[in-house]
Amino acid sequence: MFYVRLNKLRIIKNGDLIGKGEIQFMSFINQSSDSFPNLNEFFETNDENRKKEIIKDSVSQVIQSRILMTIYKVKDKSIITFGDTGYIVYKDDKIPQDFSWQIVGVELDKKMRDNAALIKAILTDSNINVLTKGIEALAKTTNPVSGAVVELSKLVVGVILDIAKNKKDDQVGYYLSSFIEKLDYPNGIRDKQDVPDLTGNMFVDYSIFGYLDYATKGVEAQKN
Repeated sequence: MFYVRLNKLRIIKNGDLIGKGEIQFMSFINQSSDSFPNLNEFFETNDENRKKEIIKDSVSQVIQSRILMTIYKVKDKSIITFGDTGYIVYKDDKIPQDFSWQIVGVELDKKMRDNAALIKAILTDSNINVLTKGIEALAKTTNPVSGAVVELSKLVVGVILDIAKNKKDDQVGYYLSSFIEKLDYPNGIRDKQDVPDLTGNMFVDYSIFGYLDYATKGVEAQKN
């Protein structure tokens, strides 16, 4: 089993929020091996309309995988905790070889919290063109499908931030990181405190915990 747990968020400034300091945090975690079967077809077809349909389906899949955390009355210098055991934002049956993690903190209206409404807001003609070109640029890489899974998530978050900016919703924080098993959690464990985000306004405490259960060990032993 494999778990990623968010233990604490520290906010320096809550921004010039119009409301009462209500912040919507969104957590996106993607493995490069995640299943986006249509992306294989994306790199094989020359049909631009079909490519856009695949992007629409993939964006929907990314949005539906997000974890939402709404925190109310966030003031400057707030410390946000999630009980004494933290909050699990991702779990899998096996320890992944790699994964990317993004946490976005913005003020969003109720429509933007709804998956269907957010998908509709993202999938404008202009945004679809941006997303399509961004994925097409990976065609000449060694493993375009693997890279596309991670890149698609980044592009979606980028569009979300643009939407928030255009709606004058303040960005409170943006954490982005990539992890490799052999380098970052070779024994299945990683625990970090006060990790700064890209804005310098949000600091993250998290834990990574992975282990092989007996059933998985038996399968691995048979492979060897």
